[in-house]
Amino acid sequence: MRAVEFIERPIEGLAPCYLLKGGDGFMTRAVVDKILSALPPEDREFNYDELGDETSVADIVSAAETTTLTGGKRVLYVRRRSRQLSDDEKKILSAYCAMPNLDSVLILEDTPHAYDGLGGYPAIVECTSATLDEMKRAVTVETGKRGCTISRAAIDKLAAYCNLNYGRVAVEVAKLCDYADGGRIDEEAVEALVAPDADYRGYMLASAFDEGNIRKALGMLAGMRSKGEPAARILAMLTSTFRKTFHCAISSLDDKALAAALGTTESSVRTTRRIIRDRKKSVSGYVIKLKEQIEYLYELEYKFKSGVISDENALRLAVAKLTAVNKREVR
Repeated sequence: MRAVEFIERPIEGLAPCYLLKGGDGFMTRAVVDKILSALPPEDREFNYDELGDETSVADIVSAAETTTLTGGKRVLYVRRRSRQLSDDEKKILSAYCAMPNLDSVLILEDTPHAYDGLGGYPAIVECTSATLDEMKRAVTVETGKRGCTISRAAIDKLAAYCNLNYGRVAVEVAKLCDYADGGRIDEEAVEALVAPDADYRGYMLASAFDEGNIRKALGMLAGMRSKGEPAARILAMLTSTFRKTFHCAISSLDDKALAAALGTTESSVRTTRRIIRDRKKSVSGYVIKLKEQIEYLYELEYKFKSGVISDENALRLAVAKLTAVNKREVR
């Protein structure tokens, strides 16, 4: 089951063992909190423990098998492991998961392959970043719970401004609902109350240069500078966005693996690759020109960080290069 689905659904009964896979910290914490919400307050206070990587499997099982003094359920959350289980540890933990103490809830937070080969059929929750569709559904559900409605355009804008960061979206939804006070949230409210994050702003600026819309790019740049955006940060935004775009153009990894490698979302990779396919059809030597731009941006960033040139001059040179390269001849 996906984490977003688990968070949204009412809990009708707790499984004795959960394996949380995927590694998204916000989603993992939200799932743990959802499990705890099903317990009476006294159990949450007195019968909940978090165990670290140093805790042996034998001690974990012993704690899970121990009956609580209050007679309620015990919840044990074993945080991320930095190593795989040994064969003996797998046998001990698998034997417990196959015949668990039904008065305990054991939550195991996985890291890649740490619990490979674990038997006993624990309930698996995929704690990966939310997809765009999941994000939209979650926003609709949460605004409904708070007595508000939200337009599709507002949801799209909110997801883009927050760069599909589920944790930030949850915070912004609460703020928007307080503002709407039971009314409708439209696109204008999102624009007024939610600040676009750096990844989104960098993506929009780089996209304007990449599509050859120099007037739009320079207008966005002027707006960012008028609001006090440092030259060094803008240069970093451009470098990061063009780097991700170039990797999307040349990588043989699938969307999921490349998203993990670049620290972005699958939907972002899919969108970028679709844009690249269109660019290749209309622009001669598109990938070569993309490579030239990223190499030049890396060179400028190195010179700036080495003290050879100032951040202001580095940004001016970057803009001059991007403007010249992207005033391209389109087939």
